[in-house]
Amino acid sequence: MQDWKINSERVYFDAQGGFPPAGVDHQQPASIPPLSDADHPKLITDTTLRDGAQDPRFALFPHSAKLRYFDLLHKLDNGTGRIENLEVFIYQKRDRWILEKLLERGHEFPRVTTWTRATPKDIKLLVEISQGQVKETGMLASSSDHHIFDRLKHPSKEAAVEQYLAPILAAVENGIRPRVHLEDTTKADLRGWVIPFMQRVLQETGGWACFRICDTVGWGFPDPHAGPPTGIPQLVSLLQQETGAELEFHGHNDFGLATANSIAAWMYGCKRVNAAFAGLGERTGNTPLEQMVAALVRLYGDPGFDLDVLAEMADLMGKEVCPVYSKSPVLGGDIFTTQAGLHQTGVQRHDEAPGGLIYLPYSPSVVGREEVELYRIGGVTGMEGLVAVLNQELKTRGENPRYTLVSRTVKRVYDMIHDQYDGAWDETERAYVGPRVSFFEPGELLEMAIRVEEKA
Repeated sequence: MQDWKINSERVYFDAQGGFPPAGVDHQQPASIPPLSDADHPKLITDTTLRDGAQDPRFALFPHSAKLRYFDLLHKLDNGTGRIENLEVFIYQKRDRWILEKLLERGHEFPRVTTWTRATPKDIKLLVEISQGQVKETGMLASSSDHHIFDRLKHPSKEAAVEQYLAPILAAVENGIRPRVHLEDTTKADLRGWVIPFMQRVLQETGGWACFRICDTVGWGFPDPHAGPPTGIPQLVSLLQQETGAELEFHGHNDFGLATANSIAAWMYGCKRVNAAFAGLGERTGNTPLEQMVAALVRLYGDPGFDLDVLAEMADLMGKEVCPVYSKSPVLGGDIFTTQAGLHQTGVQRHDEAPGGLIYLPYSPSVVGREEVELYRIGGVTGMEGLVAVLNQELKTRGENPRYTLVSRTVKRVYDMIHDQYDGAWDETERAYVGPRVSFFEPGELLEMAIRVEEKA
Protein backbone atom coordinates (compact mmCIF):
# COMPACT_ATOMS: atom_id res chain seq x y z
CA MET A 1 0.00 0.00 0.00
CA GLN A 2 1.55 3.33 -0.99
CA ASP A 3 0.65 6.92 -0.21
CA TRP A 4 -0.95 8.48 -3.24
CA LYS A 5 -0.91 12.20 -4.01
CA ILE A 6 -3.69 14.28 -5.51
CA ASN A 7 -3.34 15.00 -9.21
CA SER A 8 -4.21 18.64 -9.73
CA GLU A 9 -4.93 18.07 -13.43
CA ARG A 10 -8.47 17.34 -14.54
CA VAL A 11 -9.22 13.82 -15.77
CA TYR A 12 -12.40 13.37 -17.78
CA PHE A 13 -14.03 10.28 -19.24
CA ASP A 14 -16.13 11.78 -22.02
CA ALA A 15 -17.97 9.46 -24.40
CA GLN A 16 -19.30 12.45 -26.39
CA GLY A 17 -22.87 11.45 -25.57
CA GLY A 18 -22.49 7.96 -27.04
CA PHE A 19 -22.12 4.52 -25.51
CA PRO A 20 -18.91 4.46 -23.44
CA PRO A 21 -16.29 1.81 -24.23
CA ALA A 22 -16.13 -1.12 -21.81
CA GLY A 23 -12.35 -1.02 -21.69
CA VAL A 24 -11.87 -4.77 -22.08
CA ASP A 25 -8.31 -4.73 -23.33
CA HIS A 26 -7.21 -8.25 -22.34
CA GLN A 27 -4.85 -7.04 -19.64
CA GLN A 28 -4.15 -9.21 -16.60
CA PRO A 29 -7.56 -9.96 -15.07
CA ALA A 30 -8.49 -8.97 -11.54
CA SER A 31 -8.06 -11.71 -8.96
CA ILE A 32 -10.81 -12.82 -6.58
CA PRO A 33 -9.43 -12.29 -3.06
CA PRO A 34 -9.87 -14.83 -0.27
CA LEU A 35 -12.75 -14.04 2.08
CA SER A 36 -11.79 -12.05 5.16
CA ASP A 37 -13.41 -10.09 7.97
CA ALA A 38 -13.11 -6.98 5.80
CA ASP A 39 -15.47 -8.36 3.15
CA HIS A 40 -17.42 -11.21 4.76
CA PRO A 41 -20.14 -12.06 5.54
CA LYS A 42 -21.66 -10.45 2.47
CA LEU A 43 -24.34 -7.91 3.31
CA ILE A 44 -27.15 -6.06 1.52
CA THR A 45 -28.14 -2.48 2.26
CA ASP A 46 -31.42 -1.00 1.12
CA THR A 47 -31.98 2.35 -0.61
CA THR A 48 -35.62 1.83 -1.61
CA LEU A 49 -36.84 4.69 0.58
CA ARG A 50 -33.99 7.01 -0.45
CA ASP A 51 -32.66 6.55 -4.00
CA GLY A 52 -35.61 4.32 -4.91
CA ALA A 53 -38.01 7.09 -3.89
CA GLN A 54 -36.48 9.25 -6.63
CA ASP A 55 -37.96 7.01 -9.32
CA PRO A 56 -39.53 9.23 -12.04
CA ARG A 57 -42.62 7.01 -12.35
CA PHE A 58 -44.26 8.42 -9.20
CA ALA A 59 -44.26 11.80 -7.48
CA LEU A 60 -44.29 10.53 -3.90
CA PHE A 61 -43.62 7.22 -2.16
CA PRO A 62 -46.63 7.12 0.20
CA HIS A 63 -45.80 7.44 3.89
CA SER A 64 -47.79 4.38 4.96
CA ALA A 65 -46.17 2.29 2.23
CA LYS A 66 -42.71 3.29 3.49
CA LEU A 67 -43.50 2.07 6.99
CA ARG A 68 -45.08 -1.14 5.74
CA TYR A 69 -42.11 -1.74 3.44
CA PHE A 70 -39.71 -1.44 6.38
CA ASP A 71 -41.70 -4.00 8.36
CA LEU A 72 -41.67 -6.43 5.42
CA LEU A 73 -37.95 -5.90 4.87
CA HIS A 74 -37.39 -6.75 8.53
CA LYS A 75 -39.49 -9.87 8.04
CA LEU A 76 -37.51 -10.82 4.92
CA ASP A 77 -34.21 -10.49 6.80
CA ASN A 78 -35.69 -12.80 9.44
CA GLY A 79 -33.11 -12.00 12.10
CA THR A 80 -30.11 -12.86 9.93
CA GLY A 81 -28.67 -9.36 9.89
CA ARG A 82 -27.67 -9.86 6.27
CA ILE A 83 -30.01 -7.06 5.15
CA GLU A 84 -28.06 -4.68 7.29
CA ASN A 85 -29.26 -1.13 6.70
CA LEU A 86 -32.12 0.90 5.30
CA GLU A 87 -31.39 4.53 4.44
CA VAL A 88 -33.70 7.55 4.38
CA PHE A 89 -33.61 11.29 3.78
CA ILE A 90 -33.97 13.83 6.62
CA TYR A 91 -34.75 17.10 4.82
CA GLN A 92 -38.52 17.50 4.68
CA LYS A 93 -40.99 17.36 7.57
CA ARG A 94 -42.33 14.10 6.19
CA ASP A 95 -38.78 12.67 6.04
CA ARG A 96 -38.18 13.42 9.70
CA TRP A 97 -41.59 12.00 10.67
CA ILE A 98 -40.84 8.82 8.71
CA LEU A 99 -37.45 8.54 10.42
CA GLU A 100 -39.11 8.87 13.83
CA LYS A 101 -41.67 6.18 13.02
CA LEU A 102 -39.03 3.82 11.60
CA LEU A 103 -36.93 4.16 14.73
CA GLU A 104 -39.99 3.53 16.91
CA ARG A 105 -40.27 0.08 15.33
CA GLY A 106 -37.19 -0.97 17.27
CA HIS A 107 -36.10 -3.47 14.60
CA GLU A 108 -32.53 -4.64 15.07
CA PHE A 109 -32.24 -5.33 11.34
CA PRO A 110 -32.24 -3.62 9.04
CA ARG A 111 -30.80 -0.71 11.00
CA VAL A 112 -32.08 2.74 10.09
CA THR A 113 -29.43 4.96 8.54
CA THR A 114 -29.60 8.33 6.81
CA TRP A 115 -28.13 10.25 3.90
CA THR A 116 -26.63 13.73 4.08
CA ARG A 117 -24.91 16.20 1.85
CA ALA A 118 -21.29 17.23 2.33
CA THR A 119 -22.05 20.03 4.78
CA PRO A 120 -21.57 20.21 8.59
CA LYS A 121 -25.07 21.68 8.99
CA ASP A 122 -26.55 18.43 7.69
CA ILE A 123 -24.72 16.54 10.44
CA LYS A 124 -25.95 19.06 13.00
CA LEU A 125 -29.51 18.49 11.78
CA LEU A 126 -29.07 14.72 11.96
CA VAL A 127 -27.74 14.89 15.52
CA GLU A 128 -30.66 17.07 16.58
CA ILE A 129 -33.40 14.90 15.13
CA SER A 130 -31.98 11.43 15.82
CA GLN A 131 -30.96 12.02 19.44
CA GLY A 132 -28.25 9.41 19.24
CA GLN A 133 -30.45 6.72 17.66
CA VAL A 134 -28.85 6.87 14.20
CA LYS A 135 -25.39 5.32 14.40
CA GLU A 136 -24.33 5.62 10.75
CA THR A 137 -25.00 8.02 7.91
CA GLY A 138 -24.24 8.16 4.23
CA MET A 139 -22.35 11.29 3.22
CA LEU A 140 -22.12 12.54 -0.33
CA ALA A 141 -18.56 12.97 -1.62
CA SER A 142 -18.77 13.37 -5.38
CA SER A 143 -15.59 11.82 -6.74
CA SER A 144 -15.30 12.36 -10.47
CA ASP A 145 -13.86 15.49 -12.00
CA HIS A 146 -17.13 15.77 -13.90
CA HIS A 147 -18.78 16.45 -10.54
CA ILE A 148 -15.94 18.12 -8.64
CA PHE A 149 -15.45 20.79 -11.28
CA ASP A 150 -18.39 20.81 -13.70
CA ARG A 151 -21.28 20.30 -11.27
CA LEU A 152 -20.04 21.46 -7.86
CA LYS A 153 -17.60 24.12 -9.17
CA HIS A 154 -14.85 23.36 -6.66
CA PRO A 155 -11.74 25.45 -7.44
CA SER A 156 -9.48 22.40 -7.08
CA LYS A 157 -9.42 18.74 -6.13
CA GLU A 158 -7.68 19.69 -2.88
CA ALA A 159 -10.54 22.05 -2.04
CA ALA A 160 -13.06 19.25 -2.59
CA VAL A 161 -11.18 17.06 -0.10
CA GLU A 162 -11.28 19.72 2.59
CA GLN A 163 -14.98 20.44 2.07
CA TYR A 164 -15.89 16.75 2.27
CA LEU A 165 -13.73 16.19 5.36
CA ALA A 166 -15.54 18.76 7.50
CA PRO A 167 -18.89 16.92 7.76
CA ILE A 168 -17.14 13.53 7.94
CA LEU A 169 -15.23 14.63 11.03
CA ALA A 170 -18.33 16.28 12.47
CA ALA A 171 -20.12 12.93 12.24
CA VAL A 172 -17.24 11.15 13.98
CA GLU A 173 -17.25 13.73 16.78
CA ASN A 174 -20.91 12.90 17.39
CA GLY A 175 -20.41 9.13 17.42
CA ILE A 176 -21.91 8.59 13.97
CA ARG A 177 -20.01 6.34 11.58
CA PRO A 178 -19.48 8.05 8.22
CA ARG A 179 -20.34 6.01 5.14
CA VAL A 180 -18.70 8.07 2.42
CA HIS A 181 -20.56 7.92 -0.88
CA LEU A 182 -18.03 8.27 -3.69
CA GLU A 183 -20.47 9.49 -6.31
CA ASP A 184 -19.60 8.72 -9.95
CA THR A 185 -16.60 6.53 -9.07
CA THR A 186 -16.73 4.80 -12.46
CA LYS A 187 -15.77 8.11 -14.10
CA ALA A 188 -13.29 9.24 -11.45
CA ASP A 189 -9.54 9.82 -11.30
CA LEU A 190 -8.81 6.87 -9.01
CA ARG A 191 -5.09 7.27 -8.36
CA GLY A 192 -5.14 11.04 -8.60
CA TRP A 193 -8.06 11.74 -6.26
CA VAL A 194 -10.18 8.80 -5.02
CA ILE A 195 -7.38 6.78 -3.39
CA PRO A 196 -5.58 9.74 -1.75
CA PHE A 197 -8.95 11.03 -0.51
CA MET A 198 -9.88 7.64 0.96
CA GLN A 199 -6.46 7.35 2.61
CA ARG A 200 -6.88 10.81 4.14
CA VAL A 201 -10.37 9.99 5.44
CA LEU A 202 -9.18 6.74 6.99
CA GLN A 203 -6.27 8.53 8.62
CA GLU A 204 -8.48 11.30 10.03
CA THR A 205 -11.18 8.88 11.29
CA GLY A 206 -8.83 6.27 12.71
CA GLY A 207 -9.97 3.78 10.07
CA TRP A 208 -13.60 4.01 11.19
CA ALA A 209 -15.09 5.37 7.96
CA CYS A 210 -16.43 3.03 5.27
CA PHE A 211 -17.01 3.84 1.61
CA ARG A 212 -19.66 3.35 -1.03
CA ILE A 213 -18.44 2.97 -4.62
CA CYS A 214 -21.14 4.51 -6.81
CA ASP A 215 -21.67 3.57 -10.45
CA THR A 216 -23.84 6.65 -10.77
CA VAL A 217 -24.68 6.48 -14.47
CA GLY A 218 -24.32 2.72 -14.95
CA TRP A 219 -21.05 2.76 -16.90
CA GLY A 220 -19.64 -0.15 -14.90
CA PHE A 221 -18.67 -3.40 -16.63
CA PRO A 222 -18.36 -6.76 -14.80
CA ASP A 223 -15.57 -8.37 -16.84
CA PRO A 224 -12.36 -8.87 -14.78
CA HIS A 225 -10.32 -7.84 -17.85
CA ALA A 226 -12.00 -4.42 -18.07
CA GLY A 227 -9.73 -1.73 -16.71
CA PRO A 228 -10.68 0.76 -14.00
CA PRO A 229 -12.56 2.96 -13.40
CA THR A 230 -15.35 1.32 -15.43
CA GLY A 231 -14.22 -2.28 -14.88
CA ILE A 232 -15.85 -3.18 -11.57
CA PRO A 233 -13.59 -6.12 -10.58
CA GLN A 234 -10.42 -4.09 -11.17
CA LEU A 235 -11.93 -0.96 -9.61
CA VAL A 236 -12.91 -2.78 -6.41
CA SER A 237 -9.61 -4.68 -6.27
CA LEU A 238 -7.57 -1.50 -6.67
CA LEU A 239 -9.43 0.46 -3.98
CA GLN A 240 -9.34 -2.45 -1.54
CA GLN A 241 -5.64 -3.11 -2.08
CA GLU A 242 -4.62 0.55 -1.80
CA THR A 243 -6.79 1.50 1.19
CA GLY A 244 -7.91 -1.65 3.05
CA ALA A 245 -11.27 0.07 3.60
CA GLU A 246 -14.64 -1.61 4.01
CA LEU A 247 -16.33 -1.19 0.63
CA GLU A 248 -19.91 -1.13 -0.57
CA PHE A 249 -21.15 -1.00 -4.17
CA HIS A 250 -24.09 1.04 -5.45
CA GLY A 251 -25.06 0.24 -9.03
CA HIS A 252 -27.36 1.73 -11.64
CA ASN A 253 -28.93 -0.26 -14.45
CA ASP A 254 -28.47 1.98 -17.49
CA PHE A 255 -26.90 -0.86 -19.50
CA GLY A 256 -28.74 -3.69 -17.73
CA LEU A 257 -25.62 -4.64 -15.76
CA ALA A 258 -26.48 -3.45 -12.24
CA THR A 259 -26.96 -6.96 -10.85
CA ALA A 260 -23.92 -8.40 -12.65
CA ASN A 261 -21.77 -5.48 -11.47
CA SER A 262 -23.03 -5.86 -7.91
CA ILE A 263 -22.23 -9.58 -7.87
CA ALA A 264 -18.78 -8.81 -9.26
CA ALA A 265 -18.28 -6.17 -6.56
CA TRP A 266 -19.06 -8.76 -3.87
CA MET A 267 -16.75 -11.33 -5.41
CA TYR A 268 -13.80 -8.96 -5.81
CA GLY A 269 -13.80 -7.42 -2.34
CA CYS A 270 -16.92 -5.44 -1.46
CA LYS A 271 -18.60 -6.43 1.79
CA ARG A 272 -21.87 -4.71 0.97
CA VAL A 273 -24.13 -4.14 -2.01
CA ASN A 274 -26.69 -1.36 -2.00
CA ALA A 275 -30.01 -2.10 -3.72
CA ALA A 276 -33.61 -0.97 -4.16
CA PHE A 277 -36.65 -3.22 -4.26
CA ALA A 278 -37.82 -3.96 -7.82
CA GLY A 279 -34.95 -1.84 -9.12
CA LEU A 280 -36.60 1.48 -8.23
CA GLY A 281 -34.55 4.60 -8.86
CA GLU A 282 -33.52 7.30 -11.30
CA ARG A 283 -33.59 6.53 -15.03
CA THR A 284 -33.42 2.72 -15.39
CA GLY A 285 -33.12 2.34 -11.63
CA ASN A 286 -30.83 0.77 -9.04
CA THR A 287 -29.66 -2.79 -8.49
CA PRO A 288 -32.83 -4.80 -7.65
CA LEU A 289 -32.79 -5.91 -4.02
CA GLU A 290 -34.65 -9.14 -4.68
CA GLN A 291 -32.06 -10.18 -7.28
CA MET A 292 -29.25 -9.62 -4.80
CA VAL A 293 -31.12 -11.65 -2.18
CA ALA A 294 -31.30 -14.50 -4.69
CA ALA A 295 -27.63 -14.03 -5.61
CA LEU A 296 -26.57 -14.12 -1.97
CA VAL A 297 -28.43 -17.40 -1.44
CA ARG A 298 -26.90 -18.94 -4.58
CA LEU A 299 -23.34 -17.77 -3.91
CA TYR A 300 -23.03 -17.99 -0.15
CA GLY A 301 -25.97 -20.10 1.04
CA ASP A 302 -29.30 -19.10 2.55
CA PRO A 303 -28.64 -17.46 5.93
CA GLY A 304 -32.31 -17.92 6.85
CA PHE A 305 -34.21 -15.34 4.80
CA ASP A 306 -38.02 -15.52 4.85
CA LEU A 307 -38.31 -15.54 1.06
CA ASP A 308 -42.10 -15.90 1.15
CA VAL A 309 -42.21 -12.20 2.04
CA LEU A 310 -41.03 -11.23 -1.46
CA ALA A 311 -44.53 -11.81 -2.83
CA GLU A 312 -46.02 -9.56 -0.13
CA MET A 313 -43.48 -6.86 -0.91
CA ALA A 314 -44.26 -7.03 -4.62
CA ASP A 315 -47.98 -6.78 -3.90
CA LEU A 316 -47.43 -3.75 -1.65
CA MET A 317 -45.29 -2.03 -4.27
CA GLY A 318 -47.71 -2.74 -7.09
CA LYS A 319 -50.76 -1.51 -5.19
CA GLU A 320 -49.37 1.55 -3.41
CA VAL A 321 -46.24 2.77 -5.21
CA CYS A 322 -45.91 1.76 -8.87
CA PRO A 323 -46.52 -1.35 -10.98
CA VAL A 324 -44.02 -4.19 -10.80
CA TYR A 325 -43.15 -5.38 -14.30
CA SER A 326 -44.88 -8.73 -14.79
CA LYS A 327 -41.67 -10.29 -16.18
CA SER A 328 -39.37 -8.90 -13.49
CA PRO A 329 -37.05 -11.69 -12.26
CA VAL A 330 -38.00 -13.14 -8.86
CA LEU A 331 -41.00 -10.80 -8.46
CA GLY A 332 -43.10 -10.72 -11.62
CA GLY A 333 -46.53 -12.31 -11.81
CA ASP A 334 -45.78 -13.94 -15.18
CA ILE A 335 -42.30 -15.32 -14.53
CA PHE A 336 -43.49 -18.94 -14.25
CA THR A 337 -45.95 -18.78 -17.15
CA THR A 338 -45.33 -20.64 -20.42
CA GLN A 339 -47.02 -20.43 -23.80
CA ALA A 340 -44.87 -22.60 -26.07
CA GLY A 341 -45.90 -26.21 -26.51
CA LEU A 342 -42.47 -27.69 -25.75
CA HIS A 343 -42.20 -25.77 -22.50
CA GLN A 344 -45.73 -26.65 -21.46
CA THR A 345 -44.98 -30.32 -22.05
CA GLY A 346 -41.93 -30.05 -19.82
CA VAL A 347 -43.86 -28.33 -17.06
CA GLN A 348 -46.60 -30.96 -17.27
CA ARG A 349 -44.01 -33.67 -16.59
CA HIS A 350 -42.37 -32.04 -13.57
CA ASP A 351 -44.24 -34.00 -10.94
CA GLU A 352 -43.10 -37.40 -12.10
CA ALA A 353 -39.66 -36.32 -13.35
CA PRO A 354 -36.93 -38.08 -11.33
CA GLY A 355 -34.51 -35.28 -12.15
CA GLY A 356 -36.72 -32.54 -10.74
CA LEU A 357 -37.94 -29.38 -12.45
CA ILE A 358 -37.49 -29.21 -16.22
CA TYR A 359 -38.69 -25.83 -17.47
CA LEU A 360 -38.83 -23.82 -14.24
CA PRO A 361 -35.70 -22.43 -12.54
CA TYR A 362 -37.14 -22.97 -9.05
CA SER A 363 -40.47 -23.67 -7.42
CA PRO A 364 -42.82 -20.66 -7.26
CA SER A 365 -43.38 -21.42 -3.57
CA VAL A 366 -39.78 -20.41 -2.84
CA VAL A 367 -40.73 -16.75 -3.37
CA GLY A 368 -44.18 -16.95 -1.81
CA ARG A 369 -46.18 -17.69 -4.97
CA GLU A 370 -48.45 -20.61 -4.13
CA GLU A 371 -50.89 -20.16 -7.01
CA VAL A 372 -49.40 -19.16 -10.33
CA GLU A 373 -50.51 -19.30 -13.94
CA LEU A 374 -48.27 -21.94 -15.48
CA TYR A 375 -49.95 -22.11 -18.90
CA ARG A 376 -51.30 -19.49 -21.26
CA ILE A 377 -53.03 -20.52 -24.48
CA GLY A 378 -51.79 -18.58 -27.48
CA GLY A 379 -50.50 -18.93 -31.00
CA VAL A 380 -47.64 -21.33 -30.21
CA THR A 381 -49.41 -23.49 -27.63
CA GLY A 382 -49.37 -27.28 -27.80
CA MET A 383 -51.86 -29.96 -26.79
CA GLU A 384 -50.49 -30.63 -23.30
CA GLY A 385 -50.89 -27.03 -22.24
CA LEU A 386 -54.46 -27.05 -23.53
CA VAL A 387 -55.26 -30.25 -21.58
CA ALA A 388 -53.79 -28.74 -18.41
CA VAL A 389 -55.81 -25.54 -18.72
CA LEU A 390 -59.08 -27.35 -19.48
CA ASN A 391 -58.69 -29.72 -16.52
CA GLN A 392 -57.70 -26.90 -14.16
CA GLU A 393 -60.80 -24.96 -15.18
CA LEU A 394 -62.93 -28.03 -14.44
CA LYS A 395 -61.38 -28.29 -10.97
CA THR A 396 -62.04 -24.60 -10.38
CA ARG A 397 -65.73 -25.26 -11.15
CA GLY A 398 -65.79 -28.24 -8.79
CA GLU A 399 -65.76 -30.92 -11.48
CA ASN A 400 -63.39 -33.81 -12.03
CA PRO A 401 -60.74 -33.48 -14.76
CA ARG A 402 -61.73 -35.51 -17.81
CA TYR A 403 -59.53 -34.42 -20.71
CA THR A 404 -56.48 -36.26 -22.07
CA LEU A 405 -54.15 -35.97 -25.04
CA VAL A 406 -56.15 -38.60 -26.93
CA SER A 407 -59.48 -36.83 -26.40
CA ARG A 408 -61.24 -35.96 -29.66
CA THR A 409 -62.68 -32.91 -27.95
CA VAL A 410 -59.22 -31.60 -27.14
CA LYS A 411 -58.05 -32.17 -30.71
CA ARG A 412 -61.07 -30.30 -32.08
CA VAL A 413 -60.60 -27.36 -29.68
CA TYR A 414 -56.90 -27.27 -30.56
CA ASP A 415 -57.77 -26.99 -34.27
CA MET A 416 -60.36 -24.28 -33.56
CA ILE A 417 -57.76 -22.28 -31.62
CA HIS A 418 -55.27 -22.33 -34.46
CA ASP A 419 -57.95 -21.62 -37.06
CA GLN A 420 -58.56 -18.36 -35.23
CA TYR A 421 -54.86 -17.55 -35.03
CA ASP A 422 -54.44 -18.34 -38.74
CA GLY A 423 -57.17 -15.89 -39.68
CA ALA A 424 -59.40 -16.13 -42.76
CA TRP A 425 -57.99 -16.64 -46.22
CA ASP A 426 -58.71 -13.69 -48.49
CA GLU A 427 -58.51 -14.77 -52.13
CA THR A 428 -58.29 -11.21 -53.38
CA GLU A 429 -55.49 -10.27 -51.03
CA ARG A 430 -53.91 -13.72 -51.33
CA ALA A 431 -53.22 -13.55 -47.61
CA TYR A 432 -54.65 -14.59 -44.25
CA VAL A 433 -56.49 -11.66 -42.69
CA GLY A 434 -58.03 -10.85 -39.33
CA PRO A 435 -56.13 -13.33 -37.15
CA ARG A 436 -56.87 -13.38 -33.45
CA VAL A 437 -54.11 -11.64 -31.46
CA SER A 438 -55.27 -12.22 -27.88
CA PHE A 439 -54.90 -15.18 -25.54
CA PHE A 440 -57.76 -17.61 -24.88
CA GLU A 441 -59.12 -17.46 -21.35
CA PRO A 442 -59.63 -20.77 -19.46
CA GLY A 443 -63.39 -20.28 -19.20
CA GLU A 444 -63.63 -19.54 -22.90
CA LEU A 445 -61.72 -22.72 -23.75
CA LEU A 446 -63.93 -24.91 -21.56
CA GLU A 447 -67.06 -23.46 -23.16
CA MET A 448 -65.59 -24.30 -26.56
CA ALA A 449 -64.99 -27.87 -25.40
CA ILE A 450 -68.52 -28.17 -24.05
CA ARG A 451 -69.99 -26.98 -27.35
CA VAL A 452 -67.88 -29.53 -29.23
CA GLU A 453 -69.17 -32.30 -26.97
CA GLU A 454 -72.77 -31.19 -27.38
CA LYS A 455 -72.45 -31.42 -31.16
CA ALA A 456 -70.77 -34.84 -31.09
